[in-house]
Amino acid sequence: MFVRDSDKLLVSFDLTSEELGEVKLPDRVPPTYLSLSLFKLRQSLAVIEGSVEDSKLVYHVWVMKDGVPKLFEKLFTISGHSPDGSTVFLRGFRKTGEALIQVKANPGFNTTLAAYEPYSKAITNLGINGRCISVCSYTETLLLL
Repeated sequence: MFVRDSDKLLVSFDLTSEELGEVKLPDRVPPTYLSLSLFKLRQSLAVIEGSVEDSKLVYHVWVMKDGVPKLFEKLFTISGHSPDGSTVFLRGFRKTGEALIQVKANPGFNTTLAAYEPYSKAITNLGINGRCISVCSYTETLLLL
């Protein structure tokens, strides 16, 4: 999938039918976002919009509602800065729906992977540390080898 900025569309290619498809992004996603990432959140398509608001990094999480391509609902917003001055990067989601964040303590180089519960704002350190942390989704194929 990739994003065409001018139309705010996600363009997809279905490997089975070999057809292109388009999904319109939420109208509220501003044209000046820093990044867009796509994830599966539970059984829905989630769009993470990273942007700068009032000179601060924020992440807005949108989810496609009821599988209808034109209905996106904003679930929550995560600040890119924690109260202790650390920088936060939203990296993905757990199966439970908790956000996975990378927390970088300033001015150090080490980072920590943590689970973030957006409604209680609780952060749980997962004990994974390193310089560069990335999160990837894994889905088994349904095809027989």
